[in-house]
Amino acid sequence: MTKKNRTVTDNKGPSYELTGKVGEGGQGIVCTTNYPNVLVKIFRNGSEEKRNSWWRRIQRLMRQPLEGLPIAHPLALLKSHTGYVMELMDGLTSLTEVMQKADDSMRSDKGLEGYIETGGLLRRLKLLSRLAQILSELHGRGMAYGDISPANIFISASVEHAEVWLIDADNIETQCGDSGQALFTPDYGAPEIIRGNAGISTLTDCWSYAVLAFRLLVLEHPMKGDDVQDGEAELAEAALRGEFPWVDHPSDSSNSLTRGIPREMVMPSTLRTLFDKTFSAGLSDPSVRPDLSEWHKAIETVIGICLECEECGSSFIYNSNIACTFCDHPVASGQVLVMHEYLYTPPSVLREGIDEHIPDDIIQEQVFSKTGMSKILSKSPFVIRKVPHDSNYYESSEALCTLSFNDEGIAVVPQGSADVFLQWSGQKATPIKRTQTIKSSNRKGKLTGWLHLGNSDETHYAWYFSW
Repeated sequence: MTKKNRTVTDNKGPSYELTGKVGEGGQGIVCTTNYPNVLVKIFRNGSEEKRNSWWRRIQRLMRQPLEGLPIAHPLALLKSHTGYVMELMDGLTSLTEVMQKADDSMRSDKGLEGYIETGGLLRRLKLLSRLAQILSELHGRGMAYGDISPANIFISASVEHAEVWLIDADNIETQCGDSGQALFTPDYGAPEIIRGNAGISTLTDCWSYAVLAFRLLVLEHPMKGDDVQDGEAELAEAALRGEFPWVDHPSDSSNSLTRGIPREMVMPSTLRTLFDKTFSAGLSDPSVRPDLSEWHKAIETVIGICLECEECGSSFIYNSNIACTFCDHPVASGQVLVMHEYLYTPPSVLREGIDEHIPDDIIQEQVFSKTGMSKILSKSPFVIRKVPHDSNYYESSEALCTLSFNDEGIAVVPQGSADVFLQWSGQKATPIKRTQTIKSSNRKGKLTGWLHLGNSDETHYAWYFSW
């Protein structure tokens, strides 16, 4: 497009002045416009046949149920060019830039400085959780994204936030692989796509997501061990086709990797299990790869046990030493509190449909069942909502109470008309109607408490802690 022709018009009437370039890929160029948050994509590469095929795909895409998802999808078609208009939230930057900064720092004498400056571990987990949530919703609507890569993911420019938007919706597959479309970004394509054995599907999305997650957390590729990185290009190509085991294979070290961030620093066993399931059994059998809802739940669980380090500014996963794994700075045990989520089921509900002769003590043992979700209370307020913390609908669900932990103790603040009860071991639960502080002066580590989010005659969630 020449400088004299920097204005385009869509089929609904408005005109847009192209003011800059956001990015350029294999199919075209994405430009900013004179309207805030409005972008234009114009097809520029390929034959007439490819142009027409792309155009038909965009028209089909406009009929798909993408409303409510943070995906920059076509809103209007251009009249004088092959392209479309889309919206993108303001204040975003490409994930490529974030990853590049961390990579450059690791390869210089700055070490983990770039990793920490771009948000550290906790922000990376929040970004991955949000991305998994978006993709899980997309899959639930019968679509696959198709080209998951850092260049197609935009995130909050501020490290204080973890918003995620997907751009370049052209590759969204509405038939879940039936069309045979096989576009991918080098390093992120699933082996079956690279080999030409399959097209885009939700299963290939699961592979690409796992590669991105490993790269973001560890700063290395999960299929490129030391020898692959030091060898000829053909080795890397073979690794991406799935001809070698992944770098952390539990029983085959032929493609092992000693570089990058030590895994124990950035991922507990729950995440390592998902990675191994994806890259070991999922290498040859895509159907066993963990889906995006599994990733979302697992990552939310890890987010709940992350702490901020006041010494180095990073975040780390709670450990028995209560010390930052990035700088070894200890955190005083009195400054944190571990809470565990349980599902409480009333004995009357448990007795429904079972033998009436079963003793009450057996029934009582089943009243509390652990959900697997834990939360480290520190300085940041913790909002407990009606649905589980790892649910896709957590943020939009009703708030029941807010917990704040400081030197004075735990401040429990009920929200609205929510039923909130505090129960100490061996005692009856008492209602909390207004802000109540569980004082630190009474903390001796010998009491066990339950914070109930519901009445004793109904099934509800409860949080357990020692005080």
